[in-house]
Amino acid sequence: MESTPIAKQGQSFMVPAQAWVWPCAPERCKGAILKAEETRRLCQVMNNTDENASALFTQEELERYADVLLWAAEISRGKPFRGSETVLIEYDQPARELAEVLYVRILERGLVPLQHQRAGSLMEYSYLTLANNKRLNIVAPGERERMGGVNGLIRLLAPESLTYLESVDPELQARRENARAQLQEMLFFRELRHALGRTMAVYPTQSLADAAGMPLSAYAAQIRKACLLGSADPVREWKRFWREQHAIIDWLNGLGVSELHVQSENVDLTVPLGEQRKWLGLTGRNMPSFEIYTSPDSRRTEGVYKADQPLYMGGVRVEDVRLTFQQGRVVHVQSGSGVDRMRRFMALEEGAWRVGEFSMTSKEHSRINAFMAATLYDENIGGQAGNCHIALGASHPDAFSGEPADFTHLRRHELGFNESTQHWDLVNTEQKKVTARLADGSHKVIYEDGVFTA
Repeated sequence: MESTPIAKQGQSFMVPAQAWVWPCAPERCKGAILKAEETRRLCQVMNNTDENASALFTQEELERYADVLLWAAEISRGKPFRGSETVLIEYDQPARELAEVLYVRILERGLVPLQHQRAGSLMEYSYLTLANNKRLNIVAPGERERMGGVNGLIRLLAPESLTYLESVDPELQARRENARAQLQEMLFFRELRHALGRTMAVYPTQSLADAAGMPLSAYAAQIRKACLLGSADPVREWKRFWREQHAIIDWLNGLGVSELHVQSENVDLTVPLGEQRKWLGLTGRNMPSFEIYTSPDSRRTEGVYKADQPLYMGGVRVEDVRLTFQQGRVVHVQSGSGVDRMRRFMALEEGAWRVGEFSMTSKEHSRINAFMAATLYDENIGGQAGNCHIALGASHPDAFSGEPADFTHLRRHELGFNESTQHWDLVNTEQKKVTARLADGSHKVIYEDGVFTA
């Protein structure tokens, strides 16, 4: 890990950028176990050397963020972590201060923390442009074993750049993702067996703030508000919201929805759900999360849809996407900018032309009110009218209402679950009405003026 002290028994190595070093193993000092309070104090001393970091979050807020992420990972798993289980922190370098606080929190819970800093923008760019096809198709030795053995996985996204891949061929990017597809499927099925809990969160960076058109401090304030870090006990608040959210999910699942009709100024879309579907929300995999979503029958979507929020596709900003669907497939793509990039990604596989997700977010629930240039936040925006979004590409396997063991590749195909290595969320924030056709043939408005009608 960069800019941190490294120690061996009887030795210490000074890292100049950090100007601080553990005299021995971090959990012990002269044979005595450091108290949790002292560990936190030392961690704070280390983090305060970073002027930008200290201006974004207080130590208390970082600890609350860590607590919320551990709770979210346990929600994802479906049961609490137990003593001596392992939790892996995967993080981008700018999120190091949160990773360090999270590391301490994991130890305080009696768990075993593991850490892995992901390759930075330059490293990733170099790999994609210099590696041959064989290397692009390789999953790093030991990664399957690591992911197959950990009990928790917390990913901290803090991109140094959003555009570093803009000159990289989409086919090379897709090849790299394809190599990891089996790894992602393994993680999903470990999660279904309650063997793994995972979550993902964003840490503010200047690149994100610039892309969102706001100061870095304002970007951090959006995260603070969305994740309830200003609350004395944010985990308790998230537990309360989980109950509220699942009351709406239970209502939707009880309606017997067979088809949705979405109407707004620039949307007139019919979305058949298909058989054996269920609605999902606040699964713990993303933090924060305010959306309620499902995966429809990818063979039957009809109509027109406009995304009025930008997104980044492989390093290129794409704006004002307009799609026309016939028999489930996109037959016309239009965009204010970036349309060529979008078409190049979609051309790589059939699943990228079909809908894998439909989602709605209530403005009464979401605390996000600005474009954040991060999908995890933008797909959950509340604002003045809430949002709905569709995703081109992969379906969510857990939207299948049957037993996981029955969700074979053949069954996925029979039910119209979309298969793809891509997943592009396209967000619409216009005032809208969503009308459900129910199994008995009746119709019911389930979402209007930015809120659910439950």
